[in-house]
Amino acid sequence: MENSAQKFDAQVLSRISSLKITAMNLVEGLLTGQHRSRHKGSSVEFAEYKDYSPGDEIRHIDWKMVGKTDKYHVKQFEQSTNLKCTILLDASGSMGYQSPLKEQHPKMGVARTLVAALSYLLLKQFDAVGLTLFNDKVVEHIPPRSKASHYQHILHGLANISPQGTTRIADVLGGMAERLPGRSMLILVSDFFVQNQDLQKSLKLLRSRGLEVILFHVLHPDEIHLPFEGDIFFESLEDDPTVGLDPKDIREEYQKTVQDHINSFKKDCNGLGVDYVFLDTSEPLDQALTYYLLKRKSLVKL
Repeated sequence: MENSAQKFDAQVLSRISSLKITAMNLVEGLLTGQHRSRHKGSSVEFAEYKDYSPGDEIRHIDWKMVGKTDKYHVKQFEQSTNLKCTILLDASGSMGYQSPLKEQHPKMGVARTLVAALSYLLLKQFDAVGLTLFNDKVVEHIPPRSKASHYQHILHGLANISPQGTTRIADVLGGMAERLPGRSMLILVSDFFVQNQDLQKSLKLLRSRGLEVILFHVLHPDEIHLPFEGDIFFESLEDDPTVGLDPKDIREEYQKTVQDHINSFKKDCNGLGVDYVFLDTSEPLDQALTYYLLKRKSLVKL
């Protein structure tokens, strides 16, 4: 299992930091500077006080506070958010898979970096982002906020993940559906070792509430190709029994089953208006994410 103090790949984050996540079909609150909003002008909300220093706007001094404390305090404001986004990250046992082979592409490491990058991009454009970690239930929930300092809370939540337990995505989504605001965005990052029909019902519910949904399907190449040789005992990271077999006896059928599973998810998502992104952890994350974001941007009418 990965060290919880893992440092995020600064190069990956910097390469994608200039890109914007351009949300499709948003009605309320379009992304800053990317396209024309149906709302005229912009609004700001009071965030916090700071001590006055030369160069600060005098009009932002709170004179009531001056009268009470005999000190000059300046009001700081936060631009009202265009978008509220909740990122759900699967923290179940299977997400902690690391290959026994020489080539290493830790699944949770890729998922962490993906969520960190998406959070950074959203906050950079003054959108609100929150993080929910789950397995068969919600493990930790960090509500969406748009302050730049909120990024540290997101990173702290990511750094403390210890993948364990079983996956119950449908139960978690069903419990959250009523709490999530309509016309917002939900990003779900998982290996999706679940039944398609269960997830499909949950996605229908989310879409019926007006949420834009994006799925990032993260798999390690071992899970796609089953490259092992010889008689091996496979031990589940969740709650399945241990199985002993020679992978070559089932490799072809296994690969077909995995590909059918991926194709089925993709088809279901397309039918529901849900964006589906497949990520093989052996492929460069920045290239895959950059391509996807540019594709989304090209589909939006400016």
